[in-house]
Formats: sequence, structure tokens, C-alpha cells
Amino acid sequence: MKNTKLIIALALALGLAACGNQPKSNENTDPTPATVTETPFDWGMLKLGMEIPKTIEGCTIEPVTYMAEGEQQVEYAIKKDGKTLAILEPEFDVDLMELTNKVGVIAIHSEEYQTDKGFHVGSNINDIFAAYPDMLTTGYAPDGNLYVDLGGTQFVVSGEDYAGTLPELSCDEGELIAEPTFKPDAKVKVVRLYKWDF
Repeated sequence: MKNTKLIIALALALGLAACGNQPKSNENTDPTPATVTETPFDWGMLKLGMEIPKTIEGCTIEPVTYMAEGEQQVEYAIKKDGKTLAILEPEFDVDLMELTNKVGVIAIHSEEYQTDKGFHVGSNINDIFAAYPDMLTTGYAPDGNLYVDLGGTQFVVSGEDYAGTLPELSCDEGELIAEPTFKPDAKVKVVRLYKWDF
């Protein structure tokens, strides 16, 4: 529940911040959120909002349980040949204040999957900023990671790859960073797809 609340709070905060951070012109910008394109591995018709699948051909789906705020939580690791390709996080129903059995987040851990502009796990975050000028917002979360957000797609970067001084965290939801700077070799460690049109 804690991670789900954090993700929702960060998504809302980043979405609100993005509303006031629109591109100055259409030149060199792409207002379309990144999407994951077809790739060498086929994980079927996996989409946000669909029922969490029990099987995917050629892969295993393993439930992973953990404790958060005194409650047992579960997410689902999609693996192939022992390697984690992605983790599915259940959708949180804000009205019912509970998790559902639908896909709320697809956290991609394999560089085999890439966005429509060719970005993936292992891509340089500075290249992503160059590709989406004025379109990204960045949040620093209590888990020590930075979430570079493009409305529906987040590029997760380790806080150790930040070039400046990270802000003090004053709340459980994290902090927005107005003008982030990353080390030259800072890499994306996870690409997260989430529902952002709520």
C-alpha cells in the first residue's frame, strides 16, 4: 500500500507540475508520451488495466510478496530463462481504497523492451532529456531513486547518479526537483508504464 500511495502521489504531483511546464514551442519537442514498441520478446497483449494474467507463453509469472505499512502486498514478476523481464503491480482503486487484480503498473527491467524513441533500461538519462525538452518532470522518492516522468512513462534512475545535492525529503511522497542534473554516465535502471489519465 505504501508503494502504491507513493506512486499515486508522485504521479499526481508530477502530472500537476507538468501542466505548468509545457514546451515553449513545438520545435524539437514531442508532446506524445513514450510507449513501449514491439520487441524481440513477445509478452502477448499485456496492457495497463487488463486482468493480471496467470500465464504468458514462454515466460513464468511469479507472485512476489512483501510487507508495506504492516500489510502484505503482492506484485508479479514476469521471467524468462530465470531473468526478470518486468514486474506487474496491481492497480489501486482510489474509490474503494484497495488493490485490484488489474495491471496498474508495468515496470520493465529488461533492455530488450524499448520506447518508441528507442530508450530502454541502460539508456543514458541525459539523452532522454535531450529527446523530450521541456516535457519531463523529476521526483525524488524515499526509495532513493529519481523518477523522470513523461506522463504515463517513468524512467527510474538511481539517486547515486544525480550530479547535484539531492533535496531533504520532508514527506513520504518525495520531492519534485525543478532543474535536475545527472552525471554524464547516468543510466535508466527501470522503465515504468502507468495509467496517468485519472
